[in-house]
Amino acid sequence: MSKGKETPRQKMIGMMYLILTAMLALNVSKEAVEAFKRVDKGLTKTIANYIKKNDITYAAFDAAAAENPEKAGAWKTKAYDVKTRADEVYNYCQDLKVEIVTKAEGKDSEALLPDNQIDISKVKRIDENNIPSEVLIGSNLTGKGNDLKALMEDYRSFLVETLDGKDLSAEKSILDILNTDDPKNLEKTGKEDWVTATFQTLPLVAAITMLSKIQVDVRNAETDVLNFLYTQIE
Repeated sequence: MSKGKETPRQKMIGMMYLILTAMLALNVSKEAVEAFKRVDKGLTKTIANYIKKNDITYAAFDAAAAENPEKAGAWKTKAYDVKTRADEVYNYCQDLKVEIVTKAEGKDSEALLPDNQIDISKVKRIDENNIPSEVLIGSNLTGKGNDLKALMEDYRSFLVETLDGKDLSAEKSILDILNTDDPKNLEKTGKEDWVTATFQTLPLVAAITMLSKIQVDVRNAETDVLNFLYTQIE
């Protein structure tokens, strides 16, 4: 099973996100906002691919444990522990997206689909930039972005502990893609809070896309650790 590293397509999507964020900072809003929709759709497809790939791996754990419970049973348990933790962070991101769209457009928004899903192409208030900050940052910097950061850090630590120093390449990948360190503030000395730096002043569509990117990272990290655990059976 191959490592869950970023493909060229994922790297391109990530680069597009950075470029579009810069465009928004320059107030090239209409073009950037529409482009964010396309990026989010790409991320959604990437997420679906990771879920499909990981489901195949979980099925492989099931089969291995059924065939040899003594040898594979413990590794299957560890794998499903990873799934539980990954789902926790992933679902929290999804709940945040639904909350943002609901607050912006109401619970009857056409963009809100069954099973807690969102159709970004049907979001009408795509350039609304107050509600995302209200939800994620909060008036006193106590928004839900802090809870998301804590979940990501806890998930990252759990994955690294699960690797137990036996796959340094996967460990480095996880530390990189789930990095929540406070970045340097380019306009001032010192550093800027990760939550503020990640979500401040983003219009709704960009905030949704950022949360989708985090979901991709969560599934990517899940894949890395699942692959490691499966090799332990063999």
